[in-house]
Order: sequence, then C-alpha cells, then structure tokens
Amino acid sequence: MPMIMHDAHGGQLLRVGDPGQGVHLLFSTPTRPYGDDPALDIPIRAKGAWVDVKESIRTLDGDRLVEFFSSLADESSSWDEVRIWKSDEEQLRISAQRRSGGRIVLTWGISGEVAESESAWYFETVTSHQGDREMREFSEVFQTLFSGKSERAA
Repeated sequence: MPMIMHDAHGGQLLRVGDPGQGVHLLFSTPTRPYGDDPALDIPIRAKGAWVDVKESIRTLDGDRLVEFFSSLADESSSWDEVRIWKSDEEQLRISAQRRSGGRIVLTWGISGEVAESESAWYFETVTSHQGDREMREFSEVFQTLFSGKSERAA
C-alpha cells in the first residue's frame, strides 16, 4: 500500500512497497526547476538489500500519472491488456497488468545516465497490489505529493 511519510528535512516521501520485503520505492517532494514552467522533477529512489539507485524524473506537471492510476481503479472498465505510463523523458516507466483475483501487478522501470559517460543504466522492480482500491490510493497519494499538502502523513 502506498504511504506518505516525512523525511528528516520536513519534505514528503511516498513509499511504495514494504522495506522488509525486497525493494521499495521512495518518491520525494517534486520541485519546479524553472519556476512556473510546467516542468516538474520528481526524485525517486529504489532501495533494497542489494540495490540503492536514485534518479530525478522530469515530467510536465506529472505527465498525467495521477490519471493513469485513476484509470486503473475505474471499476466500470474491464481491462486485460498491459497498460503503460512513461514520464516525458522516459526515466520512469510503469506497466500495469491485471491478474487473476483482481490483483494488479506494477512493473516500475527507472533509467538514468552515468555521469560524464555515454553509458546508461536501467533498474526494474515489481510490486503486487490488491486491485482497484489500491490503485485509487495511488492516485490520491500522488495527487497529495504533487500538491505539497500532507493530508496523509504518517
């Protein structure tokens, strides 16, 4: 279940996954690098026993991520095909697949470039969720994170 927490500096962290169960993702409070411009940078960290990667995801006002999760939670639409969301510069890619029993499996792919090199890296992890209810929660917590309000602080 996604959860908003506070970091040591008073900023918000959205946690996806359980820190005790493999890899979890941490999305930090987004910033606007160009003032009122629609560019929105979302820091993300994938952390686990064998991995710790960080990247800043560039979006245009979130690239409709809130709406993506909302569409996955739409009980009136049945979907069997894989649904995909990508950030504007494709540093983050999320694919969703509905499985038996209504579970939704999300595959989170993060990519970045190696500093001062032409090399790139890619990391992928999978989370499994209890369907429509959790997708609504994802939509709500990303909306909260993007707005900067801490309605669901833990």
